[in-house]
Amino acid sequence: MRFPTPASPRPGRIRAARSEERDDIIAGRAAALRPFLGRQPESHGATLRRLLRAERRAAGSGLGYDAARHAALRRLLAEAEAAPLPGKASAQ
Repeated sequence: MRFPTPASPRPGRIRAARSEERDDIIAGRAAALRPFLGRQPESHGATLRRLLRAERRAAGSGLGYDAARHAALRRLLAEAEAAPLPGKASAQ
């Protein structure tokens, strides 16, 4: 096992830089995920909830978690819950 020299970064340290704004990244991920939701808007909520459960499990384990994807799924779920379903009358 090789130990780091003073000139090299310590193991386990992560450095990150963003070239885009957070909202632009989330909007891009949401746009990329929309085609995979299916054609029937009634099922979008169930699909998004299932994907969010998988994201939360990934966050708990630390493997495969993507904060931008999680935020995009939350944004899509909020849009799906706010949009009226086609063919259903709104209660007034």
